[in-house]
Amino acid sequence: MNYTIESIADFCNGAPTISIPGSLVNQVIIDHREPHGTDAMFAALKGARVDGHSFIGSLIESGLHHFLVSDPDVIKSFEGQANFILVTDVVEALQKVAAEHRDNYNIPVIAITGSNGKTIVKEWLNQLLENEHSICRSPKSYNSQIGVPLSLFNLGPDHSLGIFEAGISRPDEMQVVSQMIRPTIGILTNIGDAHAAHFDNDEQKFREKWKLFDSAEKIVGCCDDHWFGWLSEQDRKRCFCWSTKDPNANVFIERIITQDKKSVLSVRSKSGSHTVTIPFTDKASIQNAIHCFVCIELLRRIRKPVIDLFEDLSSVAMRMEVKQGIEQSVIIDDSYNSDLGSLRIALENLSTQMDREKLVILSDFRENVNPTQLYEQIGSMLREAEVDEVVGIGIQIAENAGAFEPMGISCFDDVDSYWNSLDAKAIRNKAILIKGARKFRLENLSKRLQAKHHETVLEVDLHKMAQNLSYFSDQIKGRAKIMVMVKAFAYGSGGYEVAQFLEKQKIDYLGVAYADEGVELRKKGIRIPIMVMSPSKETYESMIQYDLEPEIYSLNSLEDFINTAKSYRHLFREFSIHLKIDSGMHRLGFERSDIKVLCNRVNDVPFVKIESIFTHLAATDDPQSDEFTKAQLTKFADLSEEIGEQIGYMPTRHALNSTGILRFPDSLFDMVRLGIGLYGFSGSEHGKFLHALGKLKSYIVQVRSVPANESVGYARNGVEQRERRIATVAIGYADGVDRRLGNGNWSFLWQDTQCKTVGNICMDMCMIDVTNTAAQEGDEVIVFAGSSEVVAMAEKLNTISYEILTKISERVRRVYHQE
Repeated sequence: MNYTIESIADFCNGAPTISIPGSLVNQVIIDHREPHGTDAMFAALKGARVDGHSFIGSLIESGLHHFLVSDPDVIKSFEGQANFILVTDVVEALQKVAAEHRDNYNIPVIAITGSNGKTIVKEWLNQLLENEHSICRSPKSYNSQIGVPLSLFNLGPDHSLGIFEAGISRPDEMQVVSQMIRPTIGILTNIGDAHAAHFDNDEQKFREKWKLFDSAEKIVGCCDDHWFGWLSEQDRKRCFCWSTKDPNANVFIERIITQDKKSVLSVRSKSGSHTVTIPFTDKASIQNAIHCFVCIELLRRIRKPVIDLFEDLSSVAMRMEVKQGIEQSVIIDDSYNSDLGSLRIALENLSTQMDREKLVILSDFRENVNPTQLYEQIGSMLREAEVDEVVGIGIQIAENAGAFEPMGISCFDDVDSYWNSLDAKAIRNKAILIKGARKFRLENLSKRLQAKHHETVLEVDLHKMAQNLSYFSDQIKGRAKIMVMVKAFAYGSGGYEVAQFLEKQKIDYLGVAYADEGVELRKKGIRIPIMVMSPSKETYESMIQYDLEPEIYSLNSLEDFINTAKSYRHLFREFSIHLKIDSGMHRLGFERSDIKVLCNRVNDVPFVKIESIFTHLAATDDPQSDEFTKAQLTKFADLSEEIGEQIGYMPTRHALNSTGILRFPDSLFDMVRLGIGLYGFSGSEHGKFLHALGKLKSYIVQVRSVPANESVGYARNGVEQRERRIATVAIGYADGVDRRLGNGNWSFLWQDTQCKTVGNICMDMCMIDVTNTAAQEGDEVIVFAGSSEVVAMAEKLNTISYEILTKISERVRRVYHQE
């Protein structure tokens, strides 16, 4: 995009306050940390926890001149220092500007919607068509009410094709998206359960998605699908259908044969009969590949060069991954694509690694623009992100190495050349972003740089964590602050990585169990307040040194802390504590009889401040105990008010845990403690709105045939009167798989097949029955994915979900995904 600030004001019907008339805007940002030039415009969004207007002052100081705002007081504060456009709703204004921008380009535009598969279909279409078109596509999964306009702003005069995703979560959202994208071709991937809670039924959800195609000349979908088939009957002229059942469909899939990790499709269409091979065997990938085939057939008759490309389709890394690297480095793996939009997003994530030197490993980019201009733009983005060093992979980036000055740059022909020259000590403690085109196979470099090669992995979806946080924020409606519990390695998800993500989300407090957990977070750069819930006398000194705030639950613990704090009075600051009240759980906490002595002692020491007063509720998830819970809340309110009166101020008060937030919304007090709910679990009916973050998966080490009546594993269990194929999987009880799950008491998922455990669970491995499957060595198997499976496992073991999650060993590599 490239518009004057006055034109943008006209597009969105905003009221401009112009200090620098006629200046151009070529980029829109919504995150103040995002790399940007001085010609960018910051759209100040208001969220549940963060108001973008609060960053305008620092952005003006950094040289930014253009702002889209909804708060007139901001303009008064900074009038004369920058350009402002005042609107009622910033998101709506962005959508209007995006619609005007889309109007300027008369090119084919493909819009993709559906419950699943949108990003994969988009990326595969890009892989199949990039040799013939200059393509503008949505970065990552930018398909929301904000993501769509940001995607459309990347559309430029050099593009000959647009491919954009469109997602909705509630009724009445798609009409706006449709008016922005105005597709010429639509693709409906499928209709599933995603976001079902916000719709009355599947028909309502389907009709809402169909609105995307109001302007489309043709709509691609599977007429075997109930809803698409039903509506295509009413809109036959526009629908271009494929089927595995109806030979009269526009594209008929005559036969699908899967073998040796490949699928061979026999396809008949107007352009003739074709044999299409794809390197996948799962149903979802086959369906996504067919959508791509049909769309290309619609764009123009499909030809052999494109058909040959289907065999080389690569699996799409749907999300950016953050991993631990060798030599204490951090790897940000975003190696599956190489467009400028996703580079900006990746650099934003790199910028969160504030305590590390930043290294970017970058291959040649596939962009149909002048290479000199392209790499000058990339160099500028890297300088804005304060990158220290660049490694270039490819001929084109080497020819334009000057664009990366004054950063240090080393150039190599390919990944192997770089790897062979690498001194591992050179990347010690660095944050390394890996980004580039698929043909350079940078994913191989990412694997080499990973620290842990134990093949069991817990995948943690930070995007789902953000969704869960947003859900609880919606329930709170800004009436209380949020403390998030990251104790026990963040419920197994990884303490520092989760804390870093939450700090970026602007939560108010973190809670840990032990001082060591808090010290580690401080050493790694976490700066938000941290409460320690199980401190000890021996750790008070380190807590003061690292600005950690202890829970104080008795007169003895208070006296111990005061005695330690006396030695640090020379720091001339207050030391915060959090008082625990026993309101009925009878585990830890002050009783009513302690209050007078407690308050007198606190009043005697001006260097100790009661930051908060809190209590634990015993049974928020049990409706039969609601009267008891209400009595606890009443007692807590009374005792905390008494403390406030005696000390002369009212500290922050908090009582509700995750389930309490949802079941007792009238008792939020000043802050809530969000724990297991953030990780996707709830003891109430609200659980259906939450998303489990973790997927525990491993790999098959070996497959063998075991004759009838032979045992498997230790203690000679697992005998059956039939010959079987048994797979050994690289996960055991030392990784967190309970021994009681052996001997058929749990099943691992191989592709779409549940495979029962055989014999006892061993320390480092276990065995599963893969008879009647095509499972091979190296194949992935899933131990659990989703809250229902974790709950089922907990019920099988007569325990709770907390224990399942926290038992996952730290030797299991955590991989973090983020959209």
